[in-house]
Parts: sequence; structure tokens; C-alpha cells
Amino acid sequence: MSTYRNRYKDKKTGKMKTSAQWSYTFMFDGQRIRESAKTKKSTVARQAEDKHRRELETAAATGRPLGSARDMRQKRTQRVTVALGNYRAKYAAHDHEPAGVEIVNQRADVLAKYFASDLVVDLTDERMDGYIAKRKADGVGNRTINMERDVLARATGMTWGETPRLKENSDIGTAISPEEEQRILEVAARSDSKMIHPVLRIALGTGMRRDEIRLLKWNQIDFENREITVGKAKTEKGSGRMIPFEMLHAVLTTYASWYASKFGVIQPDWFVFPFSNRRAPIDPTRPLGSFKSAWTSVRTKAGVNCRFHDLRHTLCTKLAEAGVPESTMLSIMGHMSKKMLEKYSHIRKQAKRDAIQSIEARSASALSNESVKVLTQVEAFEGSKPS
Repeated sequence: MSTYRNRYKDKKTGKMKTSAQWSYTFMFDGQRIRESAKTKKSTVARQAEDKHRRELETAAATGRPLGSARDMRQKRTQRVTVALGNYRAKYAAHDHEPAGVEIVNQRADVLAKYFASDLVVDLTDERMDGYIAKRKADGVGNRTINMERDVLARATGMTWGETPRLKENSDIGTAISPEEEQRILEVAARSDSKMIHPVLRIALGTGMRRDEIRLLKWNQIDFENREITVGKAKTEKGSGRMIPFEMLHAVLTTYASWYASKFGVIQPDWFVFPFSNRRAPIDPTRPLGSFKSAWTSVRTKAGVNCRFHDLRHTLCTKLAEAGVPESTMLSIMGHMSKKMLEKYSHIRKQAKRDAIQSIEARSASALSNESVKVLTQVEAFEGSKPS
């Protein structure tokens, strides 16, 4: 029998600490069993270990299931990677949106690498704290970490009472300046990646979301009428919306020529941004997994601190400042939250106010000059009168 208390690094001080609660571990049927005894007393922990062992031995000897308790035991002694694999298969089988399935798969891949050697029972608060610290050190945002933790919880049935959810950024986004936009595009045009420049031009020119661009197919681009039809979007209203383009035509035509040089005659159902390795595109029938690395490199070299989603907000801002009606903005951008619409309504009002103030300033200047001219004429007239 073996009882112990977990050691972990304190997030505030960086010092190693010992958990107040006891855990136990033992081998059964060739598998190591680890579980928290949920007690601060070592004697109670040893009793919990002995009870658990006897339950397993009784079930094995009699062939009788232990019911829900037994099922829970089996699940808790399962490897995390197995639990994640089962959850991925179940999620995909329940007719979820492809984008949702891909998000689950991406999160599960990250989790499986970190918890590769863990059993479900190993997922203590201390273990989760370590995972969160590692992801933050990698520069991952709070929302992404919360999403990963949600996938892990649904896959394993585990919760972490002493590890609260991280506070997520509620900022709906900000627009980058014209100068920042120019720097980003100039760096992207010189990038080793042949895809990042058209990706960013589409984002800035259409306001399409990351996955709407990543999953774009050639049959969604109408070169003759210069229109892009959005495929599966984040919302039902956003799916199938049509976005016209003009300046993108030359960019997409040039990119299509490069694409054809790699794969031959372009097929309508091929992805515009094909699956690639670090060197070159390799499969047009599969979408690009991510352009995060290329995007991070571009904005870093351009010296612009923004998110990819801020490119969408940049177009929203331009449309609002141009006085585009809300109905037209919604048609181009797809779904927008009430909060976002209120923000851009404010921008429109401010743009109109600035325009009126500019006109009033010019008018005031003109009136002032006219008043000076009239006053000069009056003074000249008064001076010329006979005394």
C-alpha cells in the first residue's frame, strides 16, 4: 500500500508546496491505480485505498459489476488519451457542425500531448494548475485555455473545484490604423508563405472570419462577377452571404496562377488554402490546418499588436465611417452582436459629427474672412467721405 501527498509549484511564489490532501496508488491487473482519497488524514487515506482495492478484487473474483460506482472507477482509471479519443468520436458522430468538430479535435490534440502519460484520476487541481501555467507561458489566451479545459471535463467527467475559470477578454475588438494595415500587407507580401498575403487581403477586404477564409473553396469565388459566397459560417445568417470585391481581383488572380503551378488545373471543390507542411502545399482536397504561425510572424515584423479578428473590425469601422446602413453592414459581415452594432453606430455618429464640425469650421473661417473684407470696405468707405 502506498499513500502520498502531491507536490506542486505555487503560482504566486514559484516555490514547491505539498498538497494538504492525501492520495494513494497501487497496481491492479497490470495497471497502476492512482486516486485522491479526498482527506487530510493519512489513516483515512489508507482505509480508502484498501476499500478500493477490495472492491476491484471482489468484482474480478465474482464477475459481478459494481454498477455505476464500478463504471466510474473504470472511467477514472482510464488513460486521458483514451477518454479524449472516445469523446472525439462521439462528438463527431452527433452531427455537429464541421467547424465545431475541428475545434474539438484541435483542443484534444493539445490536451493529449500534455496529459499523454496520465490516467483520468491524475487530473487533480494541482495538475490542472500546472497545465494552465504551461499554456499561459506558451502565450495562449484565457478563452482558449477555458475551451481546452471544457473539452477535457466533458471527455473525462472530471471537474476542478479549486481552479476557477480564467477571466476572458470581453473586448469585442478594435480596428487597426491605415498605417498599421499598410505595414502588415507590405510584410505579408514579402513573406515566405505564399498564402498569408491573400489571406490577409481577404480578411481586410471582406471581413470574413478566420475559419470562413481557411475553409474557402474555389467554387465560392466568382471571378467574373467579382463576388465571394461565404460557406459555413459561425451563425446561420452568416452562411451563404455574398460579398462583392474589386481590389481583391488582381490579388486572387495572381494567387490562382501560383496555385495552378503547384496542382495543375484548379478543381472547383478544392480548398483555396490547401493543407500544407512547413515547406509547401501538399493536398488541395484538405484545408490548411492553421495560418497562425505565418500571421504571428507578419504582425510581429510589422510591429502591430492586434488579433486576426481585429482585421474584421477594421472593415466594420471603415463601413461605419462611410455611413453604410446597418442592414448593409449585416449583409456583408453576417451576424453581429447588439453590443458590436452599438459600437459601430457610435462610430457612424462620430464620423457624421466630425464631418459637420469640419464643414462648420470651414464655414466659420469663410465667414470670418468675409467679415474682415466687409469691415475693411466699410472703413475705406468711411474714410473717403467728405468731412
